Amino acid sequence: MTLEEESRLSFYRELTVLDEKKNIVLVQDIRNSELCVKKTLDIYSHDVYEQLASVRIEGVPAVKECVADDGKLIVVEEYVQGRSLKQVLDEQGLLNEEQAYDIAVQLADILVRLHQLEPAIVHRDIKPSNIIIEKNGHVNLIDFNAARHVNADKNEDTRMLGTVYFAAPEQFGFGQSDERTDIYGLGATINYIMTGDKPGAGIAECRFSDILKKCLMVDAKDRYQSAAELRGVLDMLNYNAHTQDNGKDRTAFGGDNVALIVRVCENIKFVFVNWYRKSQISKGDVNSSWRKYLLPGFRSLNIISCIAALIWYAVIVMLTFGLTVSDSKTGTPEAGGKLIIYKIAAFIIMLVQTLWFGNYLDVRRKLPGMKKVNAISTILTFVYAFVILFLLVMFLIIIMVIAGY
Repeated sequence: MTLEEESRLSFYRELTVLDEKKNIVLVQDIRNSELCVKKTLDIYSHDVYEQLASVRIEGVPAVKECVADDGKLIVVEEYVQGRSLKQVLDEQGLLNEEQAYDIAVQLADILVRLHQLEPAIVHRDIKPSNIIIEKNGHVNLIDFNAARHVNADKNEDTRMLGTVYFAAPEQFGFGQSDERTDIYGLGATINYIMTGDKPGAGIAECRFSDILKKCLMVDAKDRYQSAAELRGVLDMLNYNAHTQDNGKDRTAFGGDNVALIVRVCENIKFVFVNWYRKSQISKGDVNSSWRKYLLPGFRSLNIISCIAALIWYAVIVMLTFGLTVSDSKTGTPEAGGKLIIYKIAAFIIMLVQTLWFGNYLDVRRKLPGMKKVNAISTILTFVYAFVILFLLVMFLIIIMVIAGY
């Protein structure tokens, strides 16, 4: 731990021990009186916590600090006031279908946000004790000790982590954890809060039994392939239930045309709202699909951003084709192969700089000093841009020398 890191941690005054066994302490930031949780972790992924510290994800406690110290990781994160889902079950018993559905929808939304990151974060330990329910019903997913980044190059997990009954089969040596691992954990948790049974003992009898069954398939290929897909299915289920209820109401109203029109308008509104919500989620689901490979400006699929990007790339092409270069000695315009090399070089330089400032494939976060968003990383963005430009110019000079120009 550096002196600077030690100084940052000193701003958090310890108030009381929340869990002595897990080294969890309630602390208060003396600068603004904000309550936080300080944890000392033995098992962790430093990269995951650094990524969480650099972004703000709704439904996930904000990470204020993460400092490595003597083989452990000290994490300070936002304190979420509420009860764990396990406490809710202990105090009031099993939840009904509507309560479980609401929690499933909110958890799916959180997973969409986590899985859309680049690289995607897989929680790998979704269970009742890691879900906090606030007084207003808002759901939070906590405890990222077992979380990891998705690694498509590996065939199986290098470390077996997770909670028995809630962890997917691939977490115990049967494959590689990915986004579908969390879908299993969500299904196991939702099934448990309605039945009290672990997976294998039976699926809860409810209107989304088929959804739970698909979430809990042993083979990951048979589950929903993304959180966004699961979220869409849950939305459609809610819409179908809504229209069925309205159908019953229309029968009760009989020939009341005014009531019928009102119900039709409600259905139209419901379809539009759900379409909008799903489109917003799918737009955000950039990095868990083919969209992450799109050029900067197109990844969000926002119409204004796409138009601006088209104009910018068109400008690059026009500047490249319209480029003229004169000989430094004679002043005559260059032509032939030499001019072509200049044009190709100009195009590459402008495109590479665009990809850099557009953070294509999250390349900036992979370089030293760029993992956190702060003043230093902002300065380094321009420093690295200058270095990249210098290297490209040097490469051009080498090509020109080799070509004999």
